[in-house]
Amino acid sequence: MLVRRRAQSPEGVRRASEVVVRRLLALPELDGSLRIGAYLGVRGEVDPSTLCDVDRLEVALPVTTPGEPLRFLVPTGPIVDGPHGTRQPGEGIEVDTRDLDVVVVPVVAADSLGHRVGHGAGYYDRTFADRRGFPPPPVLIGICHSFQLVERLDSRPWDVPLDLLVTDAGITRPRMAHSRPPMGED
Repeated sequence: MLVRRRAQSPEGVRRASEVVVRRLLALPELDGSLRIGAYLGVRGEVDPSTLCDVDRLEVALPVTTPGEPLRFLVPTGPIVDGPHGTRQPGEGIEVDTRDLDVVVVPVVAADSLGHRVGHGAGYYDRTFADRRGFPPPPVLIGICHSFQLVERLDSRPWDVPLDLLVTDAGITRPRMAHSRPPMGED
């Protein structure tokens, strides 16, 4: 999946990112002025960075410290290189994860039940472990290219499921029978 994602042309990534951000902004979960967590796309990821230009949103970006949960900062200075080839704020105003309304989560692969595979370091699972089995906030919205959706992924006890998946092809509201009643698909 990573090889296929990295093989996407910059123009293809830009187009997919525009579609996904447009779909995100149309979601009822993003109505009104909100404080959201997002990320800056790298290596062919769908890139939600244009959310930072939306006046009604206060966007906090993740700061990665190996082995630790993510910290989210509203940038007040330059964006710098982070671990694992990521980009992150060098300085900013820290936002407690419990104060985020929505978090846009990067995805390597996901299924219709909201199970997600990331890059394997466990940052998002560690950061939102207190949400496991409980409803939002924050609403965790995975975004990716449509080819990154797979039929089924095995989940582990420490995995934190997504509440929504948004791709360039559509929106999926996972059916998580163990945590909440079924929600329809768009």
